[in-house]
Amino acid sequence: MPKKRTKKNETPPLRFDEKLVLNQWMLSLFEVSSFDKLAEHLKSLDLEGLDENNVHKFLHQMKLLWEYEEFPGDTLLGYDQNIVKHTLALSEKRANTLHWKYFQYLSLLFTEVYLDRFFRDPDKLLANLNQHVTTFNEGKTTKEQIPAYELDDLRKIAFWNATGSGKTLLMHVNILQYQHYLKLHGKEKSLNRIILLTPNEGLSKQHLAEFDASDIDADLFSKESRALFSGQSVEIIEVTK
Repeated sequence: MPKKRTKKNETPPLRFDEKLVLNQWMLSLFEVSSFDKLAEHLKSLDLEGLDENNVHKFLHQMKLLWEYEEFPGDTLLGYDQNIVKHTLALSEKRANTLHWKYFQYLSLLFTEVYLDRFFRDPDKLLANLNQHVTTFNEGKTTKEQIPAYELDDLRKIAFWNATGSGKTLLMHVNILQYQHYLKLHGKEKSLNRIILLTPNEGLSKQHLAEFDASDIDADLFSKESRALFSGQSVEIIEVTK
């Protein structure tokens, strides 16, 4: 299908990646305008893994290069230690400890930042995001402007990761991250289901094996499933069902 031509002097429509306001806001907390700018000094293979104190080497590099006003004191170290704890939990049944690539680590770090702010003060998070939306919308046509966030929108998060980027393992950590913040804020009982949708039965069984390797309690969905109301086990079900 041929591309739609842009009329002369007409501003081309924004690409999908240019509309990711939440992502842009997150990057602004790290005082950069693009993911590449944040990642450019973290790509060395020597930075993968933990130091002798079980701190990610990525964090040392980030703190060496920048001082972040949004993350005073040991805030980033606290996030890092949560990631370490979850990583070691996933590695217990494996032959080797998992080591993250720079883009995986940043994805997990962004998740820590978001969940911390969401559980600690959702109203403030909403205000900060909408302040960013206002800035984003300046000078744009009505068609290109992004609507303001509402409180319920903060419960809907999507990750955009490339094929082969380790999405399954990142999802395992995301589950542990969410459960951590639920427990930290005394809200474990507010979650009664964890559901993983797959396209077919073969992938459901594959995910079940992968959860087992990560020592995460999971089961294929059934009406009599022990996971039905526990909120701790992951229920795996095909979208066709």
